[in-house]
Amino acid sequence: MTGCLAVWGKYAFPPEDATPGLTAPLQSWRVPCALTLFYLVSLPALRYFTERFLAPRYDMKLLLTESMVIYNVAQVGLNGWMVYRIINALQNGHPFIGDVSTISTGASYAVWVHYCDKYLEFFDTYFMVLRGKMDQVSFLHIYHHTTIAWAWWIAFVCCPGGDVYFGALLNSIIHVMMYSYYALALLKVSYPWKKYLTMAQLLQFASVVIYSACCLRTNYVKGQASTKFYIAVVTQVFEMVSLFVLFSFFFKRSYAKKQNKGASTKSAAEEAEDQCQKAVSTFTEASKELAGTAAKDASKLMASAQSAIQKNASGVKKEMEKGASRYVS
Repeated sequence: MTGCLAVWGKYAFPPEDATPGLTAPLQSWRVPCALTLFYLVSLPALRYFTERFLAPRYDMKLLLTESMVIYNVAQVGLNGWMVYRIINALQNGHPFIGDVSTISTGASYAVWVHYCDKYLEFFDTYFMVLRGKMDQVSFLHIYHHTTIAWAWWIAFVCCPGGDVYFGALLNSIIHVMMYSYYALALLKVSYPWKKYLTMAQLLQFASVVIYSACCLRTNYVKGQASTKFYIAVVTQVFEMVSLFVLFSFFFKRSYAKKQNKGASTKSAAEEAEDQCQKAVSTFTEASKELAGTAAKDASKLMASAQSAIQKNASGVKKEMEKGASRYVS
């Protein structure tokens, strides 16, 4: 994993005064095409290899723990660095909105690294497949990782400066939270913000759509909008809206499952409690009935015993009186 990060870093970090697409050559469409196709083809191949050769022989979760910790901690640091660089660029005068050409503040450099990170994030899926977590490799997951790389490449081709920073800033903030959660989970540390991650992602998508609409209007009024700018905005909006819809479905399904699970658990508990109460009530009634019957039987037995004793005592008395009368005679 350390070697993969080193190779990726060599190609992801050009000189700081270079802006791919403006002051430095930008990779052609063949690069995202080749990398995303490799990603899609490699997943079933990796699954076959894992299920056939690795999983029967090794504990993959244990085997990959250290690599996954390194990867997630590296992603936290990388995305944290992007957040810092973009905020620093805003503090150094990078326009907040309504600009298409500013590249001297360093924001575009951070966005380029952010674009390259979309390919590094393919390891998210690879780790899932290697660990046999195929239920997590959903259409949403594959769609997100495949299309987001193309969306950022189109953004750099069409509009590498100015307002392009906003989506990268929000996405980097979300990824700091997300990869921190993954790293802490691997280290068995509690994580209080797990349930808010999907909500934060939905807020991110909606915020980028609103920002893009404002950019469209502002740059149109300023006369800075071009065909490439429109293509970048439309691509960004389409990507965010599609992800918002898919993540909303995911959130609703997850919430519904938890609700149903909670309801079924509560129902089972209530049913068990009712059964217990019925059993206790039945046992109590039976005990009372048994005690009453026993008491009645005991009373009858005592009465019989007393009657027998009285009869015996009366018979003994009569015999003694007869014996006494014979003695006197």
